[in-house]
Amino acid sequence: MKKLDVVCAVIENDEKKLLIAKRNSKVADGIWEFAGGKVEAGETYEAACIRECREELNVDIEIDRFLLDFYDDDFSVSIHVHAYKAHIVSGEPEFRAHYEGIWVKRNEPYDYEFQTADRCLLDYLQTQE
Repeated sequence: MKKLDVVCAVIENDEKKLLIAKRNSKVADGIWEFAGGKVEAGETYEAACIRECREELNVDIEIDRFLLDFYDDDFSVSIHVHAYKAHIVSGEPEFRAHYEGIWVKRNEPYDYEFQTADRCLLDYLQTQE
């Protein structure tokens, strides 16, 4: 099975709320997720995370810390997810690859339909802080 490296940014604001967005794509139309995407050749995970947030949300982020990495094998490829906690240092989110986005409390996201990888990350976040 082919492996694909992706990054995920769990963006938290000053009120300790998390930014989630509803995807606009053929594969995951209407599914909620954290910002992120594929790691390009020669790119570090952190650089990919920062780039993806610029592309998807038009914001600059600063990575606070590494959260975890895990595999999502629900697709025809094995997706290796590298997740980071981050915050916005400039810009207001513009949802370029999404229909909409909202800020939610850590215990609220379970009311939304998520991809399996994002669900795994939410489960992890529930055990933290």
